[in-house]
Amino acid sequence: MKRLIEKILNFESKTISGGAIIIAFFYLLNGVIALLRNGILASHFGASRILDIYWASFRVPDLIYVIFISGALSAGFIPFFAEKLNKSKEEAWQLANNILSTIILVLFMMAILVLIVAPFIVRLIVPGFDLSSQKEVAKFLRIMMFQPIFLGVSAIFGGMLQTFRRFFVTSLSPIFYNLGIIIGAIFLTKIFGPIGLALGVLLGAFLHLAILIPSLKNIDFQFKFLPSFKSENLRNLISIAGPRTLSLISTQINFLVITIIASHLEKGSLAIFNFANDLHSLPQNIFAISFAISAFPILAAAAFEKEQFINFFVKTLKNILFFILPVSAFYFLFRQQIVFLTLKYGNFDLMAQNETTLILGIFSLNIIFSGLLPLLIRVFFAQKDAWRPFFAGLGANILNIGLSLILASRMGIKGVAISFIVSNFLNFLLLIIFMNKRKVFERRSAAFLNFKKFIIKNFIATTITFILFFIISFFLPSPQNKIDALVYLIGGGVVFISIYLFFSYILIKEELLKLLSEYPLIKNIFGHHEKYS
Repeated sequence: MKRLIEKILNFESKTISGGAIIIAFFYLLNGVIALLRNGILASHFGASRILDIYWASFRVPDLIYVIFISGALSAGFIPFFAEKLNKSKEEAWQLANNILSTIILVLFMMAILVLIVAPFIVRLIVPGFDLSSQKEVAKFLRIMMFQPIFLGVSAIFGGMLQTFRRFFVTSLSPIFYNLGIIIGAIFLTKIFGPIGLALGVLLGAFLHLAILIPSLKNIDFQFKFLPSFKSENLRNLISIAGPRTLSLISTQINFLVITIIASHLEKGSLAIFNFANDLHSLPQNIFAISFAISAFPILAAAAFEKEQFINFFVKTLKNILFFILPVSAFYFLFRQQIVFLTLKYGNFDLMAQNETTLILGIFSLNIIFSGLLPLLIRVFFAQKDAWRPFFAGLGANILNIGLSLILASRMGIKGVAISFIVSNFLNFLLLIIFMNKRKVFERRSAAFLNFKKFIIKNFIATTITFILFFIISFFLPSPQNKIDALVYLIGGGVVFISIYLFFSYILIKEELLKLLSEYPLIKNIFGHHEKYS
């Protein structure tokens, strides 16, 4: 049994689709657990000031994590580590130990600093909260500031394992993170009160790290404390990751401004925004990020083989669009049932449910653009260009902040949601313009013309599906309870998917069969397929 578990945890994926399937499955599983987590939070606390405090407390730890971890990992560490690994494991381990040791020191010092100045920081991020609520945010923040240390180490370990294409074990980490938060919400709050939510976050971060440690032995890694702020490895990594880090910082500042604005709105506004955002992010994680993460190492390897690079990119893009176009329509049609089933428990009242449903409807229009961003950004990273995504993201975030300030005073949290999706569209548009300037696509190339036909036909299939189900829905009874809502969602989902697959088969039969043949459970039906690698 022990050997079987080790074999499963250290499973190595060989293809983009194979890696994406593993990542997508665990994103789905983690998404279900995240929905359970949010349902528990909604049931226990409703759309209340306590949850506003909880969500607001993430802003500073998330910003710290982004500054010192996310940018380096997403834009620099994996390609840099892979380059060292191709030379020798010794050089790769030295790089990893140097980065890990330095990051641990920096994050620990940042945590101590925030412990000291927490009350001052809180007055800046939630100026609309009363004094009592600000004191609670400070308590939450002091505990949650140690979360980035665990997540930072876990992220570097995860980057190393992804380089070895160990997607299975790295996909487990977020699940354990959410389990820790659930334990905090159910059990620790009974012992310690609301502060148990913060303790649950800390527990989840520890579990996020702990699940990866056994797999490090399989790749022969041993941690050695080798901090060095002057190392060449660190300087090279910072030079590569700098633009991506700046981009992520601007995004976190964007969310920070949303938090500041929401602190002046009705109680529960921040909680409603985050609940709706989590729900709309689920398909992005399952169908978009999974492919983007799996494709990134292969895109990076083929960065300067133009034809091969374009083929990988187009194939991955088609896979993502095939899923997220109909998912966007599905979310809009089923938004009420989704919110009812996931959040309408305990203290989450009808007013909060209706407001969340409205925000989710707005966010459903954003699924397509936000779903494409992870892959588009990685296209630039694969070609060692992090500046263009930075400028695109910065422009979008500036627009979001400006629009939010204007619309929030007129429309409340709905105005913030509208600003959010408009800015995401601008981010998408700017990346497309930059890609055109880099001539990633040749407009007259076979790949571009083929993709153009695919997206038009896929859009037509989605539109027909949306219209037909919208008409059908008039003849369906409105759900009166959770059982009705579940039956409506499952039954309606089966009908929706069947209509979409039928028209996809008619319009893009060849592409549909190619896509289906990528999946292990059915590839034997359609024959062998060409691998990405």
